[in-house]
Amino acid sequence: MLTFKQIEALYWVVQLGSFSNAAARLHTTQSAITKRIQELESNFEITVFDRSGKKATLTQKGQDLFEHASELLRQRDKMLLRLQGSNSFSGTLRLGITEITAMTWLPALMQRLRESFPGLKVQPRVDMATALQNSLLQGQLDIAVIHAALHNPLLQAEPLQRLDFTWAGSPGMVSADTIYSPEDISRMHLVRQDPESGLNSIYDEWLHPYKSESNLFTINSLIAMVGLTVAGFGVSCLPTEYFSDLFQQRQLVPMRTSKPLPAPLYSIMYHRQSNEMFYAEIAAIARSVCDYSRPFGNNLSA
Repeated sequence: MLTFKQIEALYWVVQLGSFSNAAARLHTTQSAITKRIQELESNFEITVFDRSGKKATLTQKGQDLFEHASELLRQRDKMLLRLQGSNSFSGTLRLGITEITAMTWLPALMQRLRESFPGLKVQPRVDMATALQNSLLQGQLDIAVIHAALHNPLLQAEPLQRLDFTWAGSPGMVSADTIYSPEDISRMHLVRQDPESGLNSIYDEWLHPYKSESNLFTINSLIAMVGLTVAGFGVSCLPTEYFSDLFQQRQLVPMRTSKPLPAPLYSIMYHRQSNEMFYAEIAAIARSVCDYSRPFGNNLSA
């Protein structure tokens, strides 16, 4: 007898690269995943994985089964959506977001998800973009909002919104009348997030071929980074609209630059061929409420 538990076990072991990652994704134990694969092999007298090497690899029969498993899971989701609508989606959604999303449109997203999927429990996790991408690839998250620069071929990326950035500093450090080149900025004290922040690659690409000579890394906090910038410890690259009040109040001065500033595209990402219809619904809701210009809660300009 073939069960969906066996099909899911096979699918996620292949997608995530290990039995332990598949177990995390399916909220079970590694031994349970191993048992499901063994039952599949025993029931049909086949070998799904070649275990002769250091790492188990799919046999030709296993590859054929994996392709059928992908299609079966996709068709199951379509059937559930047609039969039950949004009520077919229950359980837990592990959602990864970066700090800027948490500070802006996360409450609106949570409210819409609650209305659209009453049986769904959402578990948000706020972290650096690189860490979120790794967790997504390892099956520890179901879906994540990160910028498109971190797109991986294994992930489906649904575009949300571009976010404009501005180099800025305190009035005592920078002048609104000066045009700064990447070389000029590379020689200044830069206030940046932790190296795990995906935005660091965007900074570095903009500064290329120059490398910053002095960095002050904060404790994984955009707000802390802005606080140090306002206090005159250095300059930083900030989301323009979110901190517009600080520019208007002259606590920060936007720096004119000789090179256009980056406008990274934020996307919602999930594994390809994984609950595609459900995650596409989530992405559509996210796109409808995505707004990085509206702060929620307290911020420095309050």
